Amino acid sequence: MGRAAYERLSQDRGKRSPSIANQRFDIEEYYQRNGWEFDESLNFSDDDISASKYSTKERPGYNALLATIRVGQIEAVVATEVTRLFRRVEDLLEVHAIVLDVQARSFVIETAPGGARYDLMTNEGFHNALDAVVEASRESGKISDRVRRAKRARAREGRWHGGNRPYGYERAKLILDAEGNITNRGRLVVVESEATIIRELTARILNGEALTKITADLNERKVPTATGNGRLWHPATIRNLFRSKRIAGIREDQGAEYPASWQAIITMEDFERVSLVLGDAARYVGAAKKGVRSYLLTGIVECGICGADGQTHVKLYPGAMWGKQRIKQRKYACKTLDHYGRQIGCGKIVRLADPVEALVSEAVLARFESEDLAALVAPDAPAELHELAAQLVEDRRRLEQANQDRYRRAGDPLRLDLRDFARIRAEIEDAMESVRRRMARLEQGQTLASIPIGRTLRAAWYAADLGWRRIVLSLVVERVKLLPGHPGSRLWPTEDDEHYEDILKQYPDGPWRFDGSRVVISWKV
Repeated sequence: MGRAAYERLSQDRGKRSPSIANQRFDIEEYYQRNGWEFDESLNFSDDDISASKYSTKERPGYNALLATIRVGQIEAVVATEVTRLFRRVEDLLEVHAIVLDVQARSFVIETAPGGARYDLMTNEGFHNALDAVVEASRESGKISDRVRRAKRARAREGRWHGGNRPYGYERAKLILDAEGNITNRGRLVVVESEATIIRELTARILNGEALTKITADLNERKVPTATGNGRLWHPATIRNLFRSKRIAGIREDQGAEYPASWQAIITMEDFERVSLVLGDAARYVGAAKKGVRSYLLTGIVECGICGADGQTHVKLYPGAMWGKQRIKQRKYACKTLDHYGRQIGCGKIVRLADPVEALVSEAVLARFESEDLAALVAPDAPAELHELAAQLVEDRRRLEQANQDRYRRAGDPLRLDLRDFARIRAEIEDAMESVRRRMARLEQGQTLASIPIGRTLRAAWYAADLGWRRIVLSLVVERVKLLPGHPGSRLWPTEDDEHYEDILKQYPDGPWRFDGSRVVISWKV
């Protein structure tokens, strides 16, 4: 039976252990002194890996050594210290169990160049080795405690913990005092070009823009990431950016928060708002594997027969033949079974998605264009938002009244001349714009308030991406129930419909044989 050698190099904070080359030299010298032949095939090593219980790294060299012991190929292991092999009692007990299992007569742990020997098959040798490992484990715990205390102290001082530079910041240039000591260790300074991007992302997310659209825009503009090197942006990159309060000037450590020594890029209020938006599970319902959603009503639509929820309803179905190719059509369908074969629905509802979505869109737009905006705000919204919505409704009524008074008959005492009408309209529109700006600070009003001045909600709806439309829809719609359709000759929309051209521009496959009364919308009021 042979004798194996093991070397391990770990990286401690502030100092580096003796190199593997030095450990190998000591072991080979120990072999020569004892007249043993060094077998290269029985030499195992792990580079930059701790044996402490606080380390999560695998030790491939150590695992290979264990495999050699299991097959009974060796009877001794030589290392420069016992702690190179073990810093956890469990590791020693595992080796002891293995050598007992292979029924070895002797199994020795030897240290070079000191020559200490621990025969694990004797009671004294095993307990001596156990004492050495316990002491090493105690020392490892002390080191870990010191490291944690040092980290906590750095956090209390608001200093950066180190590592790759975070997006929006870079390491501050080191400043030395008269004695050559670094006075600004762990400080960060803002990279203004990246801070501008972070503020842009904040505004776009709060405006309801989808992360996929933002990501595509950043990559198209060739905006570099923190690592550079041509790395592309990904929705996860943006989400990760807003997971740390670092950009709000907060240093975090083990759940505790401290004022950071660097400048904040966005306010804590904006950070919390973005976190709420990105943490909303509704953003990800119905997203395809690539994260792209293509159905407006996912999570909102339900079967009108069995009541199965809308998360099971999105699917592409074979449609009509076009030449020799069958064109797939988007449909909402009640699925019978889930991926595990469990029954989740009746399977009796299958409706074309386009006419359903067009009808719901028109209903939502009509709802927002009505005078009942104050009633459309969810009951759990901030009280101020209710007041602002009511004020906006009142301003809209005043504007409509001014329009009516402007065109009263000549001689009517309530008729407004052009100058008075222009003045009153300007005052009302200024008041409405002030209300919209205030609503933009409140989360529920953010999406509506982001509509550019001069653009109607309808124009913004058809120009916006699906994510934005879902946010607007969610403000007023509770559920959309799909009832079985009845085939017939009824067409929708017709040329008599006010927004016929807008609907067909968005859904060019229309009009459809479609009965809108079979789609029931439950409003939030």
